Amino acid sequence: MNMAFGVNQIATLHGSNFKKWKQDLELCLGMADYDHVLKENPPAALTETSSKSEKSAFKSWHKNNRMSLMIMKRSMSEAVRGGIPESEFAREYLGFIEERFKLSDKAEVGNLLNKLIPMKFDGVGSIREYIMKGIDVAAKLKNLNIPIDDALIVHLVLNSLPDQYSQI
Repeated sequence: MNMAFGVNQIATLHGSNFKKWKQDLELCLGMADYDHVLKENPPAALTETSSKSEKSAFKSWHKNNRMSLMIMKRSMSEAVRGGIPESEFAREYLGFIEERFKLSDKAEVGNLLNKLIPMKFDGVGSIREYIMKGIDVAAKLKNLNIPIDDALIVHLVLNSLPDQYSQI
């Protein structure tokens, strides 16, 4: 994979797009084989008795960690980057970023509910697409720990259709 292409595909984190940014980042790091530094602790410090394979693993892990940090920082706006505490480890740095954007989940729940509750079919596109939009919003709410019963989704979507679709 051309790494420059992957890095350029990461949406710049500017504040309201944390989830998209994180998905893009994880994909990029995974394709570059750097994502293990987000899951693993750093290898133990080297000693005089460390084997060649331990030295190689240590060097590789730290290089991948540095690259991951550079990719994260490059894909953030300066305003966002300035508000994140520094860390020498990519996993910890990502944790700081996640903590900063945790509050945005509440705003996202509000936005999603504001899309779902007043939904009205405007005749553009198919009924199937319209229903899928409602299901998509409900799935996003579920991912934010706001599960909505399927019966309620059906009720909201069906009641938002014009009278001509009353046979559904």
